[in-house]
Amino acid sequence: MVEQGCDKSLLTNMRKDQADVVFNLCSIYAWDKTYLIPAVLEIAGVRYTGSGILGLSLARSYTKLFPLLFKSGIRVPPFTVIPAGNPPPDGLRYPLTLLRDGLRGGLSLRNADDLDRTLDLFPVGEEVLLLEQMPGERLSLFILDRLPFPDAGNQLFLAAAQKAYDVMEARGLARFDFIRSDEPILERIEIAPDPLNEQFLQTAALAGWDEDRVLQSLVQHSGRDHSLGV
Repeated sequence: MVEQGCDKSLLTNMRKDQADVVFNLCSIYAWDKTYLIPAVLEIAGVRYTGSGILGLSLARSYTKLFPLLFKSGIRVPPFTVIPAGNPPPDGLRYPLTLLRDGLRGGLSLRNADDLDRTLDLFPVGEEVLLLEQMPGERLSLFILDRLPFPDAGNQLFLAAAQKAYDVMEARGLARFDFIRSDEPILERIEIAPDPLNEQFLQTAALAGWDEDRVLQSLVQHSGRDHSLGV
């Protein structure tokens, strides 16, 4: 096993090392522009864990992702996309979560004054996503290459997660966070979750999966976008 830093020599080193598999930690533990790492790995012709450039890019582009999910028939919380500098639409239901493309996490807005003050801080014309904070019990579901991981879980939620997974052309391990309802409401997607997260490993352990088995499975499901169907 060779640890490789992410710098300007990445492509050269990938070609020199001729790795069998790259465990792509960049997409898990970093954020800024790491969605481009799969492009380098594709050029180098190596297999790697996790999603490719499209899935990782969409996961960071909230103003594109949520409309795409909605138009694909996947139920999501009420949302609107607005450009900073424009008056917000009437009828918004607070509290809201504001998400900016390319940034991890969101800002919680309690009322219209919060929204106005926040939008004044952004460049005019920048589009942001406003997502209604809905009450209800939350449920998280992991899938690995469309299969429930580590167990089947609720079939209704699994079907919704698989559909979102396909829409994003995701690959490898992904987590889908739902609000419980008669029809699953998809609130958040983590397309590159930490496989060593304590809560996740505890869930895996209940299904008989230890840490080594989890990591081995991720490596076994590694691939390349141009060689694997999604």
